[in-house]
Amino acid sequence: MEDFAGACLARKKDAEALLKLQDHNIAALHLGGISIECRLKSLLADYHSISEWDEKSRRKKDSMFNQQIHNPGHSLTTALRHMPELFKLAKSDQQLLKHLNCLIYPLGATSVDYIGLRYVDQASSIQRDEWKKSFDYVYGWLEKNEVRIG
Repeated sequence: MEDFAGACLARKKDAEALLKLQDHNIAALHLGGISIECRLKSLLADYHSISEWDEKSRRKKDSMFNQQIHNPGHSLTTALRHMPELFKLAKSDQQLLKHLNCLIYPLGATSVDYIGLRYVDQASSIQRDEWKKSFDYVYGWLEKNEVRIG
């Protein structure tokens, strides 16, 4: 399985470096979304004690125990849903859900998702600033709640 934890940190550094440069907002938002995707995939593998996708969950007393754990692709919400204990916490935090949605759709809910940003010309500084608040919130929330994974 890929080194999702390492990729998460590398893409986070990339996004933060790009945010400091003028006219690189789209690349920063795109890579920041990928950073969160990698973080969630790393947590998902740890949560279910798997070393490859499609292995069965080894997390006893979990509703997904003994079920195959598939790669959630680019779906941040699917990755979160496949960790029922963490998803339950997430649903009780409306701010997290709002900020997660901002990361998924950085240019607005009716626009392209963070993966589709690679085809977009530019984002405004206002969108960048709002996105950064959401990124920091979600990243911090995941760090704070990763203790529930073990």
